[in-house]
Amino acid sequence: MRILCTVCNVLTFLFLTAVYAADVSDAVQTAARHLVRIETIGGHEKVGSEFAREGTSTGILLDHEGYVLTAAFNFLHEPAAILLVLPDGTKKVGEKIATDRLRMLTLLKANDFAGSETKMLSMRSKSSLRNGEHCIAVGKVFSAEPNIALGIISGTDRVWGKAIQTDAAIGPNNYGGLLIDIEGNALGIPVPLSMNSPNVTAGAEMYDAGVGMAIPWEDAMALLPKLKGGQDLFPGSVGFGFNDNQTFVGEPMIAGVQPGSPAAKAGLKAGDRIVRIDGVPTLSALDVTKNLRLRYADETLTVVVQRDGAELTVSLTTINLLGNP
Repeated sequence: MRILCTVCNVLTFLFLTAVYAADVSDAVQTAARHLVRIETIGGHEKVGSEFAREGTSTGILLDHEGYVLTAAFNFLHEPAAILLVLPDGTKKVGEKIATDRLRMLTLLKANDFAGSETKMLSMRSKSSLRNGEHCIAVGKVFSAEPNIALGIISGTDRVWGKAIQTDAAIGPNNYGGLLIDIEGNALGIPVPLSMNSPNVTAGAEMYDAGVGMAIPWEDAMALLPKLKGGQDLFPGSVGFGFNDNQTFVGEPMIAGVQPGSPAAKAGLKAGDRIVRIDGVPTLSALDVTKNLRLRYADETLTVVVQRDGAELTVSLTTINLLGNP
């Protein structure tokens, strides 16, 4: 009887493994219909005495207009040429349309694109994601066949609310590709992201460390109209801060205001306690930081502070944190 049970367990395991492998294969093939291999040549990065940079990355063909969304990882040095190898093997010259420097995404467009049959990807909402569920990171860097990395979702609100976290191997081989579930639904776009730095390569040091980040697909699609309009997006700043040891556990009490900043122009002062931002209560410095780290430049905020026992409401407009045009 014990031997029979052991045999049954082994057979069940082999059956489930085969089914799981088939599911993964089907999901990857679904994603592959949208994967674009991107080759860049030249750019503004100086190597020795030459300005030249060549690289290969992955993008996602979005629609029949030929728009391709990818990570900004390989595009902030303004490559001299962009070649797009589409899912059917067709090669097109690409042009950069716009870049989001907060979520590190770049929108490209294939010239002379004729893909009337291109279908939209099916997606999952952020609210439907669960820690521990399986996911697959898919890229198209090394060959015509997709490269894949299996893992689980280990967080859904990371990097100040910008990213999904996974232990799948996220890195240059799938930056700009897709993070999908076992059914092939789009969950997000793998990008290098860091909690502390807006640099384009921030987070790349965590490659193969079991900590990978992806921008939720739902958020990326919400940004698409602005990017299609050619609008570069930058992280916004208000110009006040908290004491270093209070960012995560302290009260929302302003420690300092930068002269000439939006906060200073609005009349905010050290010692003001942030009560609400756009009607959302802020009970801690962490609440305030998470709210502001998701803001773009040129957003107008209504901030309510408590000062000397009374509430004061001010309006301010964020400015470009990076200082780029």
